[in-house]
Amino acid sequence: MDGQRQRARSRHDGTAPRSRPSRTLTAWKGLCYTLRMSTERQTLTLIDGSAYIFRAYHAIRSELTTSKGLPTRAVFGFARMMLKSLREASPTHVAVVWDKDGRALRQKIDPEYKAHRPSTPEDLKVQFPYIRQVVDALAVPSVEKEGWEADDLIATLSKEAVAAGFDVVIVTGDKDFSQIVGPHVRLYDGMMDKWTGPAEVEAKWGVPPERFLELQALLGDSVDNIPGIPGVGEKTAAELVARFGDAQSVIAACERGEVSKKKVAASIVEGRERIATNRELARLRDDVELPMTPAELVRRQPDPAAVQQLFRELEFFALLRELPGLLAELPPGEAAAVAPTVMAAPTFEPPPTLLVTDSDALASLVARIREAESVGLRAAAPDEAVHDGAFAGLAVAIPGGPSAYLPLAHRGIFAGPQLPRDVVLRAIGDALAGKRWTGTETGRDLALLLGTGLTVDGPAGDAAIASYLLNPARRTFAVTDLSREKLGFDLAEPASFVGTGKDRKAFADLEPAVVGQWMGAAAACAIEIEAALAKELGPLETIYRELELPLVPILARMEAAGVRLDIELLRSLDRELEGMLAKRLAECFAAAGHEFNVASPKQLAQVLFEELKLPVQKRTKTGPSTDHEVLEKLSEQHPLPGLILEHRSLAKLKGTYVEALPRLVGRDGRLHTTFDQTNTATGRLASLEPNLMNIPIRTELGKRIREAFVADEGSALISADYSQIELRILAHVTGDPGLVEALRAGADVHRRTAAEVFGVDEGAVTSDQRRIAKMINYAVAYGLSAFGLSTRLDIPPGEASAIIQRYFEKYAGVKAWIDRIVAEAKVNGFVSTLDGRRRFLPDLQSRNPALRQAAERAAINMPIQGTAADIIKRAMIVLDAELRRSSGGARLLLQVHDELVLEVPEAEVADVSELVRRTMEGAASLAVPLVVDVSHGPNWAAAH
Repeated sequence: MDGQRQRARSRHDGTAPRSRPSRTLTAWKGLCYTLRMSTERQTLTLIDGSAYIFRAYHAIRSELTTSKGLPTRAVFGFARMMLKSLREASPTHVAVVWDKDGRALRQKIDPEYKAHRPSTPEDLKVQFPYIRQVVDALAVPSVEKEGWEADDLIATLSKEAVAAGFDVVIVTGDKDFSQIVGPHVRLYDGMMDKWTGPAEVEAKWGVPPERFLELQALLGDSVDNIPGIPGVGEKTAAELVARFGDAQSVIAACERGEVSKKKVAASIVEGRERIATNRELARLRDDVELPMTPAELVRRQPDPAAVQQLFRELEFFALLRELPGLLAELPPGEAAAVAPTVMAAPTFEPPPTLLVTDSDALASLVARIREAESVGLRAAAPDEAVHDGAFAGLAVAIPGGPSAYLPLAHRGIFAGPQLPRDVVLRAIGDALAGKRWTGTETGRDLALLLGTGLTVDGPAGDAAIASYLLNPARRTFAVTDLSREKLGFDLAEPASFVGTGKDRKAFADLEPAVVGQWMGAAAACAIEIEAALAKELGPLETIYRELELPLVPILARMEAAGVRLDIELLRSLDRELEGMLAKRLAECFAAAGHEFNVASPKQLAQVLFEELKLPVQKRTKTGPSTDHEVLEKLSEQHPLPGLILEHRSLAKLKGTYVEALPRLVGRDGRLHTTFDQTNTATGRLASLEPNLMNIPIRTELGKRIREAFVADEGSALISADYSQIELRILAHVTGDPGLVEALRAGADVHRRTAAEVFGVDEGAVTSDQRRIAKMINYAVAYGLSAFGLSTRLDIPPGEASAIIQRYFEKYAGVKAWIDRIVAEAKVNGFVSTLDGRRRFLPDLQSRNPALRQAAERAAINMPIQGTAADIIKRAMIVLDAELRRSSGGARLLLQVHDELVLEVPEAEVADVSELVRRTMEGAASLAVPLVVDVSHGPNWAAAH
């Protein structure tokens, strides 16, 4: 933290920060200045609060919200700017200045002043009180006065402060303050990290600060609805003001014929009254009577507990990390009235961690584990593959006493004494038998333990999973963040002692005492975090206890088992793809007429749009787009775009799977993916390192890649795939009679839909009509719009709209459910699966149509896709229990989308196939039957 804070406070000229601003400045290239620090003058920082609220709101494009749906993007942007400004300006005195019905004064001069500004968005209005709470929590005084704008109050305070011997920093992005910049007044834009002094004003505007108001009189200000003089731009206005002085002198010069541009001169003379009005509107008043003096705006120490509590309520987890450093940064020599910096007392502080390196310590730990009702566990993962079992050590936290760390595979001169690995694992395994344990990332830790041959029951709690259920949209479930949020304890980030990038060290290469202290604290914190989160789960507790936690050991065993890979087959396919790529590349060059770098968007754009004269479809910041959608459209006009798409597809398969998969095979010859339960907003599992979810299903090359996933000798792979599960869930939740009847009857639902939508007999439905109907049946569960359907089918939007309308006429129950679920989501702020899993959708209230429509699509999809995820998870739990009870050799290997893959001895294939079908079809009771397609073969492709 100290290193980060030092870098953040470093000035633009690269010199080390000091403690207080002075009258002198240090120049930096581009005429950027940063205040030097000394003890000669105190600094008053004035923050333009009203303006920064709107800047923060519009600067952050994403719709930030809390897990309860409270909009927070303006509050977050404002808070971040406040913290940065306090850090960078290092003030001795500070205030946030607000407008308070201030535009009325200038509207008496010109009723159109700021009259064009739109009303404040509703989602911004609700954030105003929280912004004030941020200011109050940071102990920053607020200044406002009825009938005055913040600009005038800031100008007045600046004038008084300079007279009293202060340097002034105005935190703003408003150019109007350029008119009061001077030797002791600087501007700081916290969002752009930009300092402005007299030299910067003159460099940008062509006039010094004392003449900036004259420039404004001529130019006006579109932001404030102050009209400029026609024909007078920035360059012309600056030249006139620099030559003649103030605005009245410019007008006089025009009247005398001293301005060579006759049209400009005539426009200025004709607009003399407008110029006078503009000058009065733009002039910052510095004579407002205020009830306080600058000296009274002393910077005081915030109440750490209040700041932490507010930031936790607003879920500003990243900002919480900055607080210890910020709250420690009071200027030296401050008044004695300022309280010393003391962070809020955490609700929990982890006990110390003892190293277990001899037999007596191990025996003592085993005894404590056996006596404990529950423990916390945390494994120190290695850099190499998790499933090879070579983790560095194990931390055990026991409530009511010190934690323990058992080094197992530390190396190097600082490794110290370590007990034999098999001795430790055998003793700890016996002690943990049947013991309740808690952690975070328990699936990873359990997979590490299983990799050593240690048998440990599944966890009784997982802090990350509990947090995920409460807010599946959050970005991180790291124990460091959760500890800070729930316990008020600042657990160090691992990067602080293992390093980052090329300097990062493995746990095994660090001193056991260093790793152990952190691991023990993390394990102890996990117990407390999970207990706090479990109290908040409410209706989500059933999913937590009955679905997610029981799944952890199943996934860990699947990860530990892995799947055998035929590396020679992949190498053969790699050579084949190399030839195919070379052939496609030659075809690309022939179609273009010359060689070029097909991987370069710039070179490809030049060939397509400049040489071949194909029409530009859309543009990016760097030029015409050559993305997949563009190339698909252009492929109808020329062969090159289609060839480029083929080359890209082949190259992606080669690099992502054919080349990469063999490198990921473990020492046991098997490929071990990682299943993540906290990665998606819908509850679906994610497959990582490698991601097996994205292997193409229907293409020939995708099938060839699946052929490399093979069963052990004497075994077969079984693939069990839910048939049309999302369509069946849609029928259940909507209760649409037509959809329910078709699925109950086992009809070809896509053919029946085509007959209904296109008004033909089922026997007369064409393959193209069935294809369109199939797309509609599934796409409606994803909220597909008429525009989206027209794009996919390459038909006019009107025709797509008509198709969707006919669909909803035939399946009115589906349309009614869609309307109802979106309406309820807007009221509740979330949608739920049949089991009660929730997804919060704050963007349903967004002013951005694209974000709002995306949220509406998610509201439609989540109850369907999330329910499908819950069903297959339940099926896995029941199936795993049955397989383990049978004592056979069958085991689960993979879960990919709606499919389970098992490895089964050939003699058991028939029985296990029937068990799998029965279990999966019985995993939920719906209004329509669940149907599972089960097949088997020597490899995944043959079994699919």
